[in-house]
Amino acid sequence: MRACARDSNAWRPWATPLWAALCAVSLTACGTDVPWLLKRDSLLVGRADKIATQAEAIDPDLTTAMYDAEDTKRAACQTLYASVTELMRRPQTLGEELYSDLGQFIAYFIPIDELERCAAAQDAYADTVEDLRVRIADKGTPAGD
Repeated sequence: MRACARDSNAWRPWATPLWAALCAVSLTACGTDVPWLLKRDSLLVGRADKIATQAEAIDPDLTTAMYDAEDTKRAACQTLYASVTELMRRPQTLGEELYSDLGQFIAYFIPIDELERCAAAQDAYADTVEDLRVRIADKGTPAGD
């Protein structure tokens, strides 16, 4: 008989409900990727600035909806911005870094209302910027990407 023979009573972690739940959560990842949210925000603002400059040259009133959406996004994301600013201001201890990493991990897997509101406001802002780009293009001016 082999030494590695299977024992039908042996504990198999992949056969437990907890393991199945962890696998399901890791596959769905229904939370928010905070670093991606911050990177996307930077890209959106850069793109919006180029488009707003072109729109204001045509008609300053074209940018009103975009600036309103930007204000809404800023208000929705204020807590995230404040947290990132605080982390950048001072060096973190190892414990604070671990706590921050754990927070990002949790935010990635579990939807957090404040982050979800920020992501939704970013979506609305991106849609408004795209609408403005299309309106500029319709007026015959090629809008930047």
